[in-house]
Amino acid sequence: MMGMYGEAKGMPRGRGPSETWRRLADGCLRWEGLRARAGILEGIRRFFRDRGFLEVDPPIASPFPNIDPNVFPVRIEDAAGNGARFYLHTSPELAMKKLLAAGSGDIFFLGKVFRDREGSPLHSPEFTMLEWYRLGPVEGVMDDVEELVRCLALETGGRRALSHGGREIPLDRPWERRGLSDAFRELLGAEMTDAEGLRAGLSRLGSRPGPGESWEDLFFRACIEAIEPDAARRGACFVTGFPAALGAMARRRDSDPEVAERFEGYLGGIELVNGYGELTDPQEQEARLSELAERHFRATGERLPVDPGFIDALRHGLPPCSGAALGVDRLVMLLLGNDDIADGMYR
Repeated sequence: MMGMYGEAKGMPRGRGPSETWRRLADGCLRWEGLRARAGILEGIRRFFRDRGFLEVDPPIASPFPNIDPNVFPVRIEDAAGNGARFYLHTSPELAMKKLLAAGSGDIFFLGKVFRDREGSPLHSPEFTMLEWYRLGPVEGVMDDVEELVRCLALETGGRRALSHGGREIPLDRPWERRGLSDAFRELLGAEMTDAEGLRAGLSRLGSRPGPGESWEDLFFRACIEAIEPDAARRGACFVTGFPAALGAMARRRDSDPEVAERFEGYLGGIELVNGYGELTDPQEQEARLSELAERHFRATGERLPVDPGFIDALRHGLPPCSGAALGVDRLVMLLLGNDDIADGMYR
């Protein structure tokens, strides 16, 4: 989960132990910030435990990675030289869905995940993710997001609002739920699946899309240059209903199979959470993942194997459920009024 609009690419921003020590000694990492982060993590756990969720701790290394064309796993080769290969998980999704299929009920994970080719004030190659799944429709997960952020803001600073980018964002009201197709028509005058319409709409906004940009390139450019600024003006909001082609593990809408039951949640224009109603059909899921694996191979020359145990779990029966992945470092940054996720991280 946790697919980001146009993930920032670049060299990782990891800091060595000696630099971390210097930052602590110089006061660049403030102790009160680290204590506040610890309180936020405890508040997250308390929130889900109080609602009957079971915390799970799946392995972080697996021979089968999550397959997503915009997310690159960190690979580990066996030091013994026998050819074994493992991947640090980019999300615990596969392992958690196996638990759901085995009858776990509502579950959550709070811990580290890893992604290659990440590095910016909002991205890190190692970051803390909250991922949770509940039985039932996707609206319940969006309700969880609203209530979690509201509770943590009250616990952290006794506030019913957050400040970001010079704007006050009220949290004591429901977040706006905005259809993505409506947003594309309003902001770009185009359907979100129409490449030429997107190219024309972006040009009207003053953007300069290249002649070789694909529909997907144009879609993500539109999200960055139109959807995210609009979300910033709206404060706290969800955009819902993504193209099914960009939701590899999301179920299609019954009313429109070209649209996936997927949402993104924004605070002050920052993408905080990605979620969807889960695809439960094993045949469709295997076909989608195989297609993505082939696409990854064409782009990188590396073959990513599809997890047969995950497909077997779907055949056993994944109950109707929904899930979400939330970037905890971004949430901490917003709750503490910072501008860089590193300000509240021990790195």
